[in-house]
Amino acid sequence: MADKTIPIFVPSEKPVKLAKWKIKQGTVVTQGQVLFLYKDLAGDGEELKKFKSSHAGTVSSIKVKEGDVVEPSSAVADLEECRHPTVMMEMCAECGADLRSEETKKLDVAIVPMVHSVPELKVSEELAQKLGKEDAERLLKDRKLVLLVDLDQTLVHTTNDNIPPNLKGVLHFFLRGPGGPGRWCHTRLRPRTQEFLESAAKNYELHICTFGARQYAHAVAELLDPEKKYFSHRILSRDECFDPRTKAANLKALFPCGDNMVCIIDDREDVWRHAANLIHVRPYSFFQSTGDINAPPPIEEKPKLTIGKNGTQPQVQEMPTLDAEPDENLEKPANNFEKPTEGSNGKVIKEVMEEKPVDIKEGNEKIEEVELPPAEPVWTETSDGQIEVEDPDDYLIYLEDILKRIHKHFYDVYDKMGQKQIPDLKIVIPEVKSEVLTGTSLVFSGLVPTHQKLETSRAYLVARSLGAEVTQDFTDKTTHLVAVRAGTAKVNTSRRITEKKSSKLHVVTPDWLWSCAERWERVEEKLYTLQRGGQSSCRRPPAHCSSPPPPPAPVAALRRRTPSGRFMDTINPLLSFSSDDIADMDREVEDIFNESDESSTDDEKPSQDDVDDEENLKEDQLIRIDEESTQDRLQETQDSSNESENDEEQPRPRKRPRKSTPPSDEEPPDDDDSSWNLMGAALEREFLAQD
Repeated sequence: MADKTIPIFVPSEKPVKLAKWKIKQGTVVTQGQVLFLYKDLAGDGEELKKFKSSHAGTVSSIKVKEGDVVEPSSAVADLEECRHPTVMMEMCAECGADLRSEETKKLDVAIVPMVHSVPELKVSEELAQKLGKEDAERLLKDRKLVLLVDLDQTLVHTTNDNIPPNLKGVLHFFLRGPGGPGRWCHTRLRPRTQEFLESAAKNYELHICTFGARQYAHAVAELLDPEKKYFSHRILSRDECFDPRTKAANLKALFPCGDNMVCIIDDREDVWRHAANLIHVRPYSFFQSTGDINAPPPIEEKPKLTIGKNGTQPQVQEMPTLDAEPDENLEKPANNFEKPTEGSNGKVIKEVMEEKPVDIKEGNEKIEEVELPPAEPVWTETSDGQIEVEDPDDYLIYLEDILKRIHKHFYDVYDKMGQKQIPDLKIVIPEVKSEVLTGTSLVFSGLVPTHQKLETSRAYLVARSLGAEVTQDFTDKTTHLVAVRAGTAKVNTSRRITEKKSSKLHVVTPDWLWSCAERWERVEEKLYTLQRGGQSSCRRPPAHCSSPPPPPAPVAALRRRTPSGRFMDTINPLLSFSSDDIADMDREVEDIFNESDESSTDDEKPSQDDVDDEENLKEDQLIRIDEESTQDRLQETQDSSNESENDEEQPRPRKRPRKSTPPSDEEPPDDDDSSWNLMGAALEREFLAQD
């Protein structure tokens, strides 16, 4: 905490008597604080004077007792200067020094923000390492790990659209924006969220990491954990993120001793840079027309016209603002909502709120409604007037089991190491996942394109991450054939193999492999058996099941030597010239061409006959003449074909007669072939210019 020791000398050139100490050894003093009282022996000797500290720090030692006479060159105490280990809003929390001054800016102040929701509170690296080590020891003593939990489309789904106020299971809250009227947020918790949090809190210390704003993050945390027994103050929002596009930048500050004990659950792996300790969960979507409202904008993404929310017209603003009267708006539905009426099939019919896709044509404001697909959720009205929507999502059941297995595997490895070394979850989590399909051997049919190698396909990477072996053709160890459709050569071969072998060869659809990757367990093959004449539409794995491996570290390419062995021969010679040299060379080339043009102009002065000649016409005139000649030739061909029956001996005209001029001695004779060549060249240039 303190490195520099400053001796405190008597502020006088003559001996003084130290009357009384105002501090003790180990006291933290601030700049300007009184340290002791003294008497000047050169004067009357009765007046007490105060000695104030010129630096902030800790009194390490006191060398003079009260009543002793101190010589001018003697030190009365030693002060260890404060290194400002804890800073709050540019002010030291220990000595109270203002760190905005020029003197303190030169010191090594605290730079690590370890508190999630208070980024202004920072500590030094030394103190951060100490606190991080204490946290790790506490977690190991309680046999717990750290779990970073994402909110949007992981545990909750939020929309800003207008929805019925009596939608069952949807929580409403109002967020006031700075300088704006604010907006309504409607949040649906994922099924079994409370049971999941209660189970995970037994083995993990829960932290919230979201790209939502601070106000939004704390509002949703209040809905999830009203008693603050799961997350407490451990909430990291977009306002505290160092990088607006990734959450991984904050890991070093939150866990200065390393993230070996940190597990992450999120529906997006790109914001964590495809970390190995991430569990890519299936995105939760309850409001069919809304995605992640707090997702970071993609890089170089151009705005596109989107379909309106809930079948309405597209809105220009991403988040509509509402009136700043939360109580009245909560009790009264919006004017767009009509009272739900029950149709003949028992479904709730609403004129505005039905989830119908629309077809928007460019340049036409008319919106054409189409029929609902059969996979849309069914809306029903309960007896108490609430609208209930079927929500079959059950992913948290499997995620809870995955976290339990990871926790058990981590502490099994920790115990085997004799509790002397902390395992790394970036190694433990892939090991747990690789146990899912251990002992199986897969063969693919229709999953990998013919022009792609098997080892580079997504299906191969998914199967290998689950611990399965993948071969191109059948072997004695083959246990599964994953086929897209029936009737292929491999499917027919599998039937013959099944008849010969005693063990059964499972022929399943790709959905079986994707389900195993999603649940991290071997799913029953009977649920995904390939039927005769059947075909699967899921050729590619879902996004949350096909996590690509992290990119390899860039390797510096070896420099190729030339036969001469000189380095200069490998450099482009143009790179050795400066921009001024290249500009001078360009001017020299232009001067040479200008001189040649002037000389040719002086030597060759065309006569009036040459200008009027058809061979010296401009390109557009040549094209017009060629078009006229083409039409004349077509007309003459038709006339000749009609007259051929009456007069077969009449010669057929081959060329259009051209105007002739008397030849002169100075110019060459008129040549029809040369004029046709010029016109053909002009037409060729015209077509090339159009392409």
